[in-house]
Amino acid sequence: MTRILGLVLVALAVVVVTALPAPGPPVPITEISRSEAPTGGVSHFAHCPWSRSDSLRSSAYSVMGEGPAGFDLSFLEGGSVEDRISGRTDSNTAARVENPRQVGASSALVEFSGNGGAVGVVAAGEGLLAGDLCSGTIPDSWHLPGGSTIEGESLVLRLFNPFTADARVDLWAFSELGIEAGEALEGLTVPARRTRVVALDELLPRRESLSIVVRPVMGSVIPVMVLDTGADSAVWPGSGAGDGWEFPVAGAVGLRSDLVLTNEASIPVNFLIEVFDESGGLLPTLEGRIEGPGQARVSLEGLSSSGFGVRVTGDGPFGAVVVARSETGVAATVGARTTATGWLVPGPGVVSSGSRLRLLNAGVTELTVSYRTLTPQGRTRANVIGIPANSVRTVHIADAEVAGVRVTSDGPMTVGWLAAAPGRAMFSGAIPIG
Repeated sequence: MTRILGLVLVALAVVVVTALPAPGPPVPITEISRSEAPTGGVSHFAHCPWSRSDSLRSSAYSVMGEGPAGFDLSFLEGGSVEDRISGRTDSNTAARVENPRQVGASSALVEFSGNGGAVGVVAAGEGLLAGDLCSGTIPDSWHLPGGSTIEGESLVLRLFNPFTADARVDLWAFSELGIEAGEALEGLTVPARRTRVVALDELLPRRESLSIVVRPVMGSVIPVMVLDTGADSAVWPGSGAGDGWEFPVAGAVGLRSDLVLTNEASIPVNFLIEVFDESGGLLPTLEGRIEGPGQARVSLEGLSSSGFGVRVTGDGPFGAVVVARSETGVAATVGARTTATGWLVPGPGVVSSGSRLRLLNAGVTELTVSYRTLTPQGRTRANVIGIPANSVRTVHIADAEVAGVRVTSDGPMTVGWLAAAPGRAMFSGAIPIG
């Protein structure tokens, strides 16, 4: 309870933003910093807290290497490795590994040798089209904005501990009611090599907007949020905080999108949202504030009549997720905390109906971009396109053999992808490599 009392004393006026408040001091329109190595780039490990395979649904892991790399994909259940699959990738291949364990939701660890790599998961089947990137880095704390526990929906937080020592974490929860207190959110133990499932819809029911910050007390975990509406599911990984985010996939025709932001600091963060679509025109900007600590939820509906991306910058670090809904479908993804000239995109092509690659150029000069589709057999196809300044471009990936895409550009940009099936949708991110 000590942590909760401290939070309450700090946050004397936590305001959950459902409509934009009067802005604080202006936030400069700046490009996301690229002076350091790409945040969340390729790694020698990838942690996958969620996939789902049973008699009605199946999951596929897409594995890509920055260069020639071997990999071991280990499924961890019950404190031990239940299955292990090994393989290799190079610059002209992307591996696809079907989940061999029809046990419902499961967790896996991918270890690369040689070069680092990236992994994405896609699950599809009856009432399900979902997936996103596996986490390659471990921040000091994890932000998972964007959940809800309204009637008829379930929201679970999966805490994956792939390590050999037990871990313990505290959960900070923010909703439209403010800071959520409760002993059930403190001191959660996650045994080594196991996954703990936290049913947020049971702990904090009937919240229209629920965001979580996972703060390790001992050891480390890798979290993922799973929102199930009954007709579709959305899955998105936790991420560290950053002072700027780009979302190449922020909106699509037929979906209503919200941008949800979290602030774990004791002081507010002022933010600015810029919008980019295929017209390259000047679109409205939005300003607001995330109380400290707290969350802000901003509707992106009506900002563009086509698919669009956004950039959000702040005067302090914060977490960010886009959540999009239709009458039956739901999709969500985290943004990119850095621009880069190279990207690995695991996953496009896995969805039988095809996928759409989304490329965002939020800079002031036109870019020349090359994208190469990769298959497990080494069959590749390269294309070159131009992306005007302040705009996005969408590319359809229809080949079912494709397990990943490698993107290079002559200037900094960001990449994501999206897919749709009847009544269902999913958004996913990409990994920077240069």
